[in-house]
Amino acid sequence: MNTRPDLADQIVTLLPRLRRFALALTRHADDGDDLVQSTVERALTRLDRWNDGTRLDSWLFRMMQNLWIDQVRARRIRGAAPTDFDVSTIA
Repeated sequence: MNTRPDLADQIVTLLPRLRRFALALTRHADDGDDLVQSTVERALTRLDRWNDGTRLDSWLFRMMQNLWIDQVRARRIRGAAPTDFDVSTIA
């Protein structure tokens, strides 16, 4: 893993915004915190895929949204507890 300190610091700065977005998606604090953790973990392991000059916050928010969509779909397939998120609106 090639962690660039400046990017890691920027990710830490974005944590409050990521948490608010996660809470808006999941509507549950515990699920939101897990989603933030998954997003940051994925971002740190894929920093080589981020392009300099692009917005880091947009990249992280999109990554989080994709992770949440994947989780909701997986829960639906496994028959896990329903969520408040409407999967039918996802393409």
